[in-house]
Amino acid sequence: MRKVIVVFFVLTVSFMASTSCRMQPSRNLGDTVEAKYFEPADTATLTATRAKATDTTTVDSSDIFYIGNASTRRRVQLVGYPHRQDSAIYAKGKHVKVKGNADFGHVVRAKFYITDKGDTLVTLLEEWKPAAANK
Repeated sequence: MRKVIVVFFVLTVSFMASTSCRMQPSRNLGDTVEAKYFEPADTATLTATRAKATDTTTVDSSDIFYIGNASTRRRVQLVGYPHRQDSAIYAKGKHVKVKGNADFGHVVRAKFYITDKGDTLVTLLEEWKPAAANK
């Protein structure tokens, strides 16, 4: 009986010893990742290429605007023509010349005056009618 217990004990210890050698070796990479596994994307070039691919900028006329609803006696809101994307509110000059109708929603050509301090004033509003409307 003793031999059986000893054989059983020896077999158990031998199984434990052999399985402990089969464990997978661990790679301790630490808390950082090597550069060959992780290279951050260059976001500047990605953004530039996406912007070029999806470039849908529309060019508004430089001096032709709609008169916006936020216009008052002292200020005029000019909305970009023809797409109405840009909007700016300008102060009127002391004497604003108006040729034609410069009411809300009308298309006008604006002339600007820049003061010494850098302020931009509107000095002329001239109603502008597209060529297709004149025919």
